[in-house]
Order: sequence, then structure tokens, then C-alpha cells
Amino acid sequence: MSQVNLAELTGYSKQQINNWINRQHIVGVMGLEALRTIAEALHLDSPYELYEMNKVPSKALPSPEEATSD
Repeated sequence: MSQVNLAELTGYSKQQINNWINRQHIVGVMGLEALRTIAEALHLDSPYELYEMNKVPSKALPSPEEATSD
């Protein structure tokens, strides 16, 4: 999913999404409400899954379409 797509789904600006992605080493950069919004847009069960996703190479992750094709 592109940053533009995520911005459209969440209502956050592309610039804000980009800042979160590129400044992820800074603790507390993203609030819990933002985590929840993004997790919901990505169809995750918990915002904490975002941290787990960060540990896996992106090509190993399913696309949003694959993740919702139950």
C-alpha cells in the first residue's frame, strides 16, 4: 500500500504518514489514536501488529487485498 493510499484511508496527510515512517526510531512519535486508525485501515486486529510488521521484510507481507480475501 502506498503512503498516498494510506493517507486517503486514514485522513492523515501523506506528509504525516511519511514522517511517521521515516522517523520511526523516535519513541512516542505516533499517538495511540493514530495507531488505531492506521491499524483499522490495514485491517489489523491490534495496533501492536504494526510493530510486528516492521520486523518482517515488506515483500513477505500480504497486500491489503490478500489480507481481506477471507
